[in-house]
Amino acid sequence: MSGFTKHQSTVFLEEQKNKFSQYINEVINALPQEYTFETIFALIEKYFPFELQLLSEGCSYYNLKDNKLSPHGKKIRHRIPKPVEILKSLKITKRLLSFNYKKSHNKQFDKNKQQENIYKLNQTRLPKINKIKTKIETAKKKAQLVEPMFLDKLMGLYDRKTTTQKDKVYIFKELEKYYCPKTIKFFKKKVDTEYNMQLRRMAFLHMQGFMHFVTLRKQKYMRIPSKNKKRRKHLKTVYAYEKFSIESIPEELEYRINNSNEQKLKKFDFFISHSSIDFKEVQTLIHALNKQKQDVYCDWMNDTDYLKRNLLSDATKTVIEKRLDQSKNVIFVNSHDSQESKWVKYELNYFHSLNRSIFEVSLEELKNGKFNYQKLTNMWFLDKEFKKIDLLN
Repeated sequence: MSGFTKHQSTVFLEEQKNKFSQYINEVINALPQEYTFETIFALIEKYFPFELQLLSEGCSYYNLKDNKLSPHGKKIRHRIPKPVEILKSLKITKRLLSFNYKKSHNKQFDKNKQQENIYKLNQTRLPKINKIKTKIETAKKKAQLVEPMFLDKLMGLYDRKTTTQKDKVYIFKELEKYYCPKTIKFFKKKVDTEYNMQLRRMAFLHMQGFMHFVTLRKQKYMRIPSKNKKRRKHLKTVYAYEKFSIESIPEELEYRINNSNEQKLKKFDFFISHSSIDFKEVQTLIHALNKQKQDVYCDWMNDTDYLKRNLLSDATKTVIEKRLDQSKNVIFVNSHDSQESKWVKYELNYFHSLNRSIFEVSLEELKNGKFNYQKLTNMWFLDKEFKKIDLLN
């Protein structure tokens, strides 16, 4: 195992050296007449920012492993230099910084050619950078950028020896809904240590979606997380290969809400009652609330795997009621479409029956980017017979 880990870090270092030699070669023609190493590094930061981020995370990953070994008197395995030192050590960097090369470059420098090369570099690199940015932003839109109080309990539930692989899949899906330092650390650790192949790959792909450094090991290189002979056999022959697919229907979530621990742990600061037509403005509201460290429930974000329009059923209503029960407050996004929505009317009536606070914010305020949610005073939605509203047609 240790031999493989050491080999893995050696491969990482060599791969990164080869890649960054190519990246530096791509920015050579954009160098100004006078330059230093800092100039080269700045060009790499500008045109290969995510590649540099992955290098930095990879270096930190292996250095952290060394730091854990050192206090116990164990031999350090990796000794990965810092990113700046790696770039300085490259043959191409040393050549560019040599006296003769800089002298020749200075003498032959053509400002017009440099500007032409910068233009070409912008044309090839900037679209790729923007594509990665869009990928990350898309991934973030599917998650909340906040750390709710129940995260620690969810992670603790996942790590229990008695938690089945099936339950871990459900817990994993709940944790995916939050993008914050705690979940990043959790998923990176699971890529490193999770013995079940399905879960390890899920963690790997989730982190890749946010452009984080992770390495996916083969099963034969994974440490069996137990010293008990009987349990080790079970983990190696059964648990490692177990797979479970969640059935994406409201009835499945309804069952989990009534019978699983991971769903009972959930609590929300706000439930967003809105029309799906106002999707973009609701995203603005969620982002603003997350900045205030408020955890939000929104059906197409929190329960998107189960609640789909073509699968509406009585179970959908049960799930919505449970999420309202788990919420401290409701924010009603006031628009023409939300006032026409049977679901919004039902949600407001149900929450009003719980005798909890309902706030409102207008769609126009959200569009303008300047808004304050205020206590709802116009009880236009009140209906004593609201439980008879036909929500399925």
